[in-house]
Amino acid sequence: MNRLVGAFMLLGLPAGAQTTIQGDNRVISLGNAPVAESKTRAAASSAAQAVMRGLDKLAGASEDIILTAGETTQFGPLTISMQDCRYPKGNPNGDAFVSLSIIDTKTGKSAFDGWMIASSPALNAMDHPRYDVWAIRCKLDDRTPSVVAGESSPLPIMRPEELGGN
Repeated sequence: MNRLVGAFMLLGLPAGAQTTIQGDNRVISLGNAPVAESKTRAAASSAAQAVMRGLDKLAGASEDIILTAGETTQFGPLTISMQDCRYPKGNPNGDAFVSLSIIDTKTGKSAFDGWMIASSPALNAMDHPRYDVWAIRCKLDDRTPSVVAGESSPLPIMRPEELGGN
């Protein structure tokens, strides 16, 4: 039996279901069911780096993490590996989505493996009792400022007492 037909039977969908693409629209036909159309998304570009934010929920401390594609870093007991950071083509400040693998080194289990979407962090969130990690944006290169605190400013963040205030 054809795998595709078997999958449709398993899902309870008619074997005659088909998807066709017409221009910028995707048309999905399921037997005699009404036709569903959806706009396809614009093409995406890959970025060299991703800006992530990690939160230790117990200590209440957050840390900004900049990862390069193929790089692995530690955040607490978590080992974070980034495979890719994509953004809408022609709009590097647009909605980023980052491919990550996160392993809890204490348990040896995977805490997350998949794509995180910057604009919808709860859509595919990491599930860990103490730590949160989420995507902020893609960063094209070292010269491109990111939105993390202090990076877009020519001066480092200073405490009021360092500025001469009380």
